[in-house]
Amino acid sequence: AHTLSNPREILSGLYSCYDCITSIMKPELRKWINSLPGWLTLHEGQFLTKAARQVQKIKGVVVEIGSFQGKSTIYLALADNCVYAIDPHQGVFSGGKTKPTYAAFLHNLRAAGVSQKVKPLVATSAKAAQNWKQPIKLLFIDGLHDETNARDDFELWFPFLVAEGMVVMHDSFCGWPGVGKVALEKIVNAQGYKEIGVVGSITYGIKGQARGLRKLNLVRNRILINLALKIHRQ
Repeated sequence: AHTLSNPREILSGLYSCYDCITSIMKPELRKWINSLPGWLTLHEGQFLTKAARQVQKIKGVVVEIGSFQGKSTIYLALADNCVYAIDPHQGVFSGGKTKPTYAAFLHNLRAAGVSQKVKPLVATSAKAAQNWKQPIKLLFIDGLHDETNARDDFELWFPFLVAEGMVVMHDSFCGWPGVGKVALEKIVNAQGYKEIGVVGSITYGIKGQARGLRKLNLVRNRILINLALKIHRQ
């Protein structure tokens, strides 16, 4: 059987406008952000900034589920959107536990100069969703990666995503099986998207109706992602 040293190689060139993302910040800032604790790669972080810029003119806010110490939050806030960062900051993450993270989170936001663009909600995803009413234009899901929590995060927050808005799930492509299963079901093989794709371990979908060439690209991307995942499981 054909195998790849990295199953993500099969998706080279799949990223639409996010392929070959160029540097979008000063090298010093990029190096500092990349050194912060967390599991987001530089390429994935640049994708988040690019995605946040992509939805800038759409009505709504950016919502992040799972902030840890602020690495991904900073990348999202660099696009000058209002970012609601949801995390109980108890130090619990998939695969381990550390000391409470809220102090480090706030420190890193200040150091990056984005504190004014971020509204921390120190709560679980479920608690924060109870009174939520605002439309969302970019939903970044990076909470606990087991299937139950990933599914709850998606089902609680996706209904607020507006047309042309984007949903992004971290560690879901060739990553953690639970969140990967949810991303495959709710994004890759689901209807209602005009574009789907992957960047690193990220799976993303843009809400809308695909027509013409975009529909062909959607079908192609779906086939390639499923093929890559099948190779990954071998």
